[in-house]
Amino acid sequence: MSATVPVATYEQLTWTETMLGMPVGPSTSHPVGPVGTARDVLEDIVRKSLQGDRPHYVLFSGGRDSSALLALAVHVARREGLKEPQPVIVRHPDSPESDEQNWQDLVLDHLDLPDQVVIEMHGDQGLLADAARGAMRRRGPVWPAAVQGHGAIYRHLEPGVIISGEGGDMVLTGHRLNTVRIMLSRPDRRTLRNGLRALRPASLTRLHAKDGMARGTLPSPRWLREPGRLAYAEALSALLATPLRWDSATRHAGLNRSVCVGMANFEAEVAAHGSVSVNPLADLAFVEALARDGGMLGWGDRTAIFRRLFGDLLPDSVLARGTKAAFNSTRWGEQERQFAHEWDGHGFDEAWIDAEALRVEWLAERPHPISGFLLQVAWAISQGIPVTGDQR
Repeated sequence: MSATVPVATYEQLTWTETMLGMPVGPSTSHPVGPVGTARDVLEDIVRKSLQGDRPHYVLFSGGRDSSALLALAVHVARREGLKEPQPVIVRHPDSPESDEQNWQDLVLDHLDLPDQVVIEMHGDQGLLADAARGAMRRRGPVWPAAVQGHGAIYRHLEPGVIISGEGGDMVLTGHRLNTVRIMLSRPDRRTLRNGLRALRPASLTRLHAKDGMARGTLPSPRWLREPGRLAYAEALSALLATPLRWDSATRHAGLNRSVCVGMANFEAEVAAHGSVSVNPLADLAFVEALARDGGMLGWGDRTAIFRRLFGDLLPDSVLARGTKAAFNSTRWGEQERQFAHEWDGHGFDEAWIDAEALRVEWLAERPHPISGFLLQVAWAISQGIPVTGDQR
């Protein structure tokens, strides 16, 4: 891989997306033809990223995606005689629910990796912490909200190549067809209901989502007024109406606008700090290879997919793990709630957003995930920082 750092180019949300706090609709990206199997493509991406003299890192949380990428990178480096990448571990001692050290130690011991970069955060990745405010002053708020806090990690690293498992949550999943598979393997009232729902045509799924939003059985965020609720219903119904075929659903996930915007901004933020971002699980060549390998019926759920791709690299307890750390408290702290209290309510279209209801959400024990980006937008507006274009 060339050591040239790409220019940081951020993907901005439209006006409607900013009001909703998330991207909506399909991406304008196009599939890439793969060469080899999904595992071959992953190895080729990683092998190219490990070449050169710059430092090579793997962002390692201890979750399945980052564990798999670390194991694969170490495997490729040892086989090819390349320098092994350094795992970068971020720990939040003040947020016990984010603790993954036991899982991290299990993977590191299995891979025989005694050296790693460990970074302790004490509120440094808050939605309005210094790193986030500095990033927004530099280029405005970008989606997703967590990107604003990434500089708190990169400032501890010498510029180099940063490998991550970003995108895996969307791509490495069983999709609708796995729900049908579960229904057929262990039929009961719940699995039958879920399986039959998964078999609905996409048009019927959209209709049910809109109807549920209208009747209140599928609630929208509490701060949205009528135009916002209708737009949210449309976006959610389109997101739920994924293809039934496993290969088509995998391609659909890789080309989802939220994935493409998120990955573009993740990579741009890495570039802004002088490094090159490599995200194999979101690479469209891998997505296409995975879709082609799995075919119409696919490989099953996430555990089955991880076993097929990485079964020779990690203990099965890691591949089949069903738990996940939570990071809500690492992003919402005293300074975020102080801003919520002091906010003057200005900045959003009153026809779309109820400012007081949004403030109540920000002050809740566990705020809605998309409200974090709106908090950053509100802060940026309060500072006179441009937040989006006029396109609706």
